[in-house]
Amino acid sequence: MILFDDITPFETGYHPTGDGHELYWERCGKRGGVPLVFLHGGPGSGCTPAHRRYFDPDVFDVVLFDQRGCGRSKPLFSLDGNATQHQIADIESLRRSFGFDKWIVVGPSWGSTLTLAYAQTHPEAVSGVLVEGVFLASDSELAWWHTRPGAPNLFPDAFETFIAQAEVPEKGNIRAFFQSACDSMQTEIESGMPLLKRVTDPDTTLDDLRQSLLYRWTEYEDRISWLDASPQHVREGLSARGADFVASHSLIEAHYFANGCFLEPDQLIREAHRLADIPVEIVQSRYDIVCPLDAAYRLKDACPHARLTMITQNGHAMTDAVYPALLAALARLAKAAA
Repeated sequence: MILFDDITPFETGYHPTGDGHELYWERCGKRGGVPLVFLHGGPGSGCTPAHRRYFDPDVFDVVLFDQRGCGRSKPLFSLDGNATQHQIADIESLRRSFGFDKWIVVGPSWGSTLTLAYAQTHPEAVSGVLVEGVFLASDSELAWWHTRPGAPNLFPDAFETFIAQAEVPEKGNIRAFFQSACDSMQTEIESGMPLLKRVTDPDTTLDDLRQSLLYRWTEYEDRISWLDASPQHVREGLSARGADFVASHSLIEAHYFANGCFLEPDQLIREAHRLADIPVEIVQSRYDIVCPLDAAYRLKDACPHARLTMITQNGHAMTDAVYPALLAALARLAKAAA
């Protein structure tokens, strides 16, 4: 067993934000244990039952929640009041509602961005930080995904499918590209997503699904997230999660990217000194194409006290290769917080 057995939440509910959103949350593990909050990736991905299995149920009192506009939170697909600053306020509001003085904050990918932004805003509320697949939300990182030279040079087949007949974006207009994609996705959602809703239909071909920009966006990310993932493998995974997942992930991600994730340039590195008194664990895969290694090294340089664990053979997606390092890092943070 690499991860813990399936874990059932001992409590679930909805948390009103006061500005029109209701966040689905769940608690699992040990009531009264070491408080911990898990921040999912995307943005727009939502939490899954597999995420609960990262955490020792005999040690941690774990809160997981679906961020604004995605998963089981309401309203689905909403971009109103949906920015990083709102998410930071949501995390702090949740902490206070559960009565935790401090908690460990854990986040992969976009979750690492939000973890760092929250911990830098509220260091007094954080007993430890664990980030995996570090994403600093810089324009250079965003351009890497979608312009040459970058991920398109390593996955030219996946990139050609993603772009289809659209004009290839350039670094200088990358945010305009994201905004245009976001606008098109909103139009597709408003039309009822007739193509994307066929994602669970085995008789629907990939060519049919790829007429949907919502599908192509998430398909491209999934294809470059693994060291080896066929289009059919990705399609099966997206079919299992359903049309609403694909739509919220694609739309909200494009929305955040179009706005530079609502952060100032290099903000997370510039404010890293605010983490000086907090134990920080960084887990990073060498062949992560979505969140390249340089970001983790920049964070380590800005946080000299942090521990960086390198996974030598893995892409962006969480696999068996990552889990031992993840569990070891969590054990160290639990000991420090006890």
